[in-house]
Amino acid sequence: MAKEMVTLELLNEKARYLDIVIPYNGDDGHLITFNDELMTELEYDEEFVNPMLDEENKQLKLLIDLQALKVVDWKGGNLRMWGKVRDGGAYTLLDADMMPIWQIKGYVPNKLLPPYETGWGDYLEIIITTDGSLLEWRTPLNFTDFIKDGHKPRPIGTNKWYRAEDALWHVRGCNLNNEEMAWLIERLNKQNIKIN
Repeated sequence: MAKEMVTLELLNEKARYLDIVIPYNGDDGHLITFNDELMTELEYDEEFVNPMLDEENKQLKLLIDLQALKVVDWKGGNLRMWGKVRDGGAYTLLDADMMPIWQIKGYVPNKLLPPYETGWGDYLEIIITTDGSLLEWRTPLNFTDFIKDGHKPRPIGTNKWYRAEDALWHVRGCNLNNEEMAWLIERLNKQNIKIN
């Protein structure tokens, strides 16, 4: 869909689902927390299995039916997620056939998603009941962030290499010369780490 063809009217008519994908590695200093209906902090419970977590790709994933205001195929009980997800998420609007319409990669579209304007594009709050219903959502839905910041849907990559990416950024920031880089590669090889 060309950008000039995407209007609020089109999104109001066609957007049936919202696919949310947020990077999550569990060792982010608790910028994202999970609670049950008793406000028990679940991330400290060894038996807690996060129903949103795609462990292989290190991402939280939710598919929301925007007409029913329910999480599709929810099997997670009562759950509240509160997090500073900053600009790392991908929010894709899908039509009734689950075909992507429009997407925001980056800041939370807080005109559509709670905590709304008090989230400043950095925060996301999702409250889900046992049947998958979402609490504290405004209707009618507001897609204006998608008009302002959206684009044609693009594939969403994995987050499983986040530690290697952090290490790479750190090494790049050190501005090593060729000799220092060769030394580093040699040391990594001696630790039985393969460098291709």
